[in-house]
Amino acid sequence: MGSLQTRHLQDVLEISHRALACETMDELQQEALTSMESVIGASSSVYSHITETERTFQFREGKQRGVPPDAMARWCDSYHRQDPFIHRYLACLSTSPCNVVVSGEVIPHREYVASRFYNEFLKPQAIYHVMIIGLNPARGSPFGVFGLHRSPREKAFSATEVATANMLAPCLKGAVERITARETVAAGVALSSKRVPESESGDGLLLHQRLAEFGLSRRERDVVSLLYKGLTSLSIAEQLHISVRTVNNHLRTIFEKAGVHNRTSLIYQLSH
Repeated sequence: MGSLQTRHLQDVLEISHRALACETMDELQQEALTSMESVIGASSSVYSHITETERTFQFREGKQRGVPPDAMARWCDSYHRQDPFIHRYLACLSTSPCNVVVSGEVIPHREYVASRFYNEFLKPQAIYHVMIIGLNPARGSPFGVFGLHRSPREKAFSATEVATANMLAPCLKGAVERITARETVAAGVALSSKRVPESESGDGLLLHQRLAEFGLSRRERDVVSLLYKGLTSLSIAEQLHISVRTVNNHLRTIFEKAGVHNRTSLIYQLSH
């Protein structure tokens, strides 16, 4: 492990303070990505939500910086299956859990540059060096992962940079858990106090009124109706016979039309 100097510890504390000051997941992701690009050093960065269902992991795109607009959607939809770095991270969870995985420790150069994942997905984005920073709870499955990237022209992530990331991981995990807990409580209070009364309308008059106000398309209304019932993107995709990527694309459009930034805020809007 690389040795951390005072300035590295100060950087970790500064990022931690900024992360804990964030009020929403969108704000936290953007702050964390921007800060880690600067402190650890990266030309691009991404965040993905992780959900474990029936012994498999589902990925949902979060914020991204410096990569093509559809990069995370493509990774979440299919390319994560070929990603040797996320495979290593998830494989280690059951044996020797770690917060940080770097590409140089996972796959030999010759095998790496010959892989389909590198040539089809990473190389067009000028990505070679990869660092994964996972958010691991004390018990249970990981709920998120950050990815930092460098080009082939840049140096590999150093031991000191890995050590810095290892110190940051639990701080970021705590910030995410804090926001998630607050949003869960807020959503529960909103739904319990503003749920559509059955006597008002059997088909949810308030919900339909809100959907009409937002100017959503028929398919977007279908997505929102299922989201309102508590379904995940994967479940919505299965119900509507479309891909998870398409569901997430619909959600981005819906958020824009409703003037919100996440699912919790959307449900709150629908309930008022």
